[in-house]
Amino acid sequence: MATNPIPPDLAEALDAKFFQVFTEPVRHEILKFLFTNGPSDVGAIERHLPQDRSVISRHLDRMSAASVLKCEKQGRRRIYQIDGAALLEQFELIVAVLKPLIAKCCPEICCGEKK
Repeated sequence: MATNPIPPDLAEALDAKFFQVFTEPVRHEILKFLFTNGPSDVGAIERHLPQDRSVISRHLDRMSAASVLKCEKQGRRRIYQIDGAALLEQFELIVAVLKPLIAKCCPEICCGEKK
């Protein structure tokens, strides 16, 4: 049985870098910290996590590359904050791509509602 290739818009919506932010425990803890405490520098984040500063910095860089965080330079410090607009845009893209696929593959369920 041949498998259909993943539609390009679904592949884009299911970006691995984006989802790795939510599945890697340290990144998950960084997100929780920033949601709770707001914009912070590496030092503030480091004081609340058991990882070394270099490990946290590496995770922050990857989270920024995935467009989940924004980084602003203030002198020698870098302030990280959640990029709410980009985060919502990515989730909305995922939902927009999945809705028609779910309607096709699961006709008994349409967009989370039973017919």
